[in-house]
Amino acid sequence: MVPGMAPKPAAPMPAQPKKPQHMLVLGTGFVGRYVSERLLSQGWRVSGTCTSAAKKMELELLGMTASVFDATTSNLANLHALQDATHLLISIPPIPGVGDPLLSSHADLQTTLTSGNLQWLCYLSSTSVYGDCGGAWVDEDHVVNPKSESSKLRYAAEQGWLDLVDELDLSAFILRLGGIYGPGRSALDTIAKRKSSSRRQKLRESKQYTARIHVADIYQAILASMSIKSTRKIYNVVDDDPAPRSEVFAFAQSLIEKRYPDLAADSAGSNSQDRIIAAEKRVSNCRLKQELGVRLAHPSYRSGLQSILDSWFAEGNQ
Repeated sequence: MVPGMAPKPAAPMPAQPKKPQHMLVLGTGFVGRYVSERLLSQGWRVSGTCTSAAKKMELELLGMTASVFDATTSNLANLHALQDATHLLISIPPIPGVGDPLLSSHADLQTTLTSGNLQWLCYLSSTSVYGDCGGAWVDEDHVVNPKSESSKLRYAAEQGWLDLVDELDLSAFILRLGGIYGPGRSALDTIAKRKSSSRRQKLRESKQYTARIHVADIYQAILASMSIKSTRKIYNVVDDDPAPRSEVFAFAQSLIEKRYPDLAADSAGSNSQDRIIAAEKRVSNCRLKQELGVRLAHPSYRSGLQSILDSWFAEGNQ
């Protein structure tokens, strides 16, 4: 060193690139795929499970790391993403006679989650857990009264996941979803494809009120929940308009007749006004808006269906 000169400071260590958040979707169906595609576009790593090699290939083409996984028989140790994931979205429905397949079949689930990098967990449930409330408005503090086998299993799964996360240091949420619709899965699609209503759909036609939510707003709710720390929070994820299914189909029919008259099909509609009976419930979304700050992209089925129809028109002109 030259006398009188200060030593040259050491070069700073290069900053380590920030590791991307890693979402694991257990059950990459309609909602899981929608969420995954948008997280991928935001720079997330996304892994997901599915039930067939064909679906695995589809998910991989989106840029996901996909695994064929049977929740009742597959070994958790083979699901390597579970160890690395920072976020876990559970969208596998309960199985009759089994219950939640992950909770029922994997005694080592809590240990597996504890030893990983998990920060956030969300279980997608259903507003069906409230049961018959005589048409009254219900919020998340309303007593649940599930009637069907599937809704009883849903509620049991909610409790199971909440009990599991009691011992884990992470944010955990239950999202109770209304009937899910979106591009490719709506009253418009049913009419355009001239599909007959299923028995379950026909039973819903007799309800005066039905809860529903556009998949884009489910994604909004999921993102918003990541911004707060909570251990056992439940949110209803529904729109503002608990309109009967018959009204929704009548509106969808009118939209199609205006723009695509050749697709109009009376038989696909839901002309059941004469069979409407006293309904079950009207589900409130006040907590979703007030605590998570969610501003619904589609507060009513009207804007949701219009956006789907507009997307058809845009695709047809490309």
